[in-house]
Amino acid sequence: MSMTFARPRGLPFRVRLRARLIRLVLLFSAFASIGALAGCRAGTDLVVPGTGPLLTVRLEGGMCMDGPCDSAVVLERDGRVHDGKTPEGSLGSVSAQAYAALDAAIQTTDFAAMRAKPFIGECPIAFDGQKQIFEFSLGGTIERLDSCESELDWSSPVFITMVAALGEWIQAPLF
Repeated sequence: MSMTFARPRGLPFRVRLRARLIRLVLLFSAFASIGALAGCRAGTDLVVPGTGPLLTVRLEGGMCMDGPCDSAVVLERDGRVHDGKTPEGSLGSVSAQAYAALDAAIQTTDFAAMRAKPFIGECPIAFDGQKQIFEFSLGGTIERLDSCESELDWSSPVFITMVAALGEWIQAPLF
């Protein structure tokens, strides 16, 4: 089955790129969900074996009125999302489908390849900006990606599914 999309004329490049990203997220989520959810039991309980959170997204650097603008968003294995300071203070939760898609993307990501290309620009923290640090739980280890250490591929499936799952709580890069 071949799918083609008509290319909208006259729309800015950024709008066309964002539309492609949305289509890719929806397509990837559908395929990942089918495979990841095939073995899940029915119901709303979401418990994934392992210890610690599945994902932590940290922003470091920058200055706010009260001091440093450091923050964190943590996705626990039960689907609950919190700010990293108060685990009992929930920001919300992700759906079982979004969680399964993100977990599948994490399990299939080659993190060594993601870290292989060094970041060569000037880190935003040098001029009151923020850098992003991602800590993914993979088996019994934590895979860490730092936006000021590696040139991250924001179009990779792990970032696309992360934005799809946690987009309302994290700052996503503009494509």
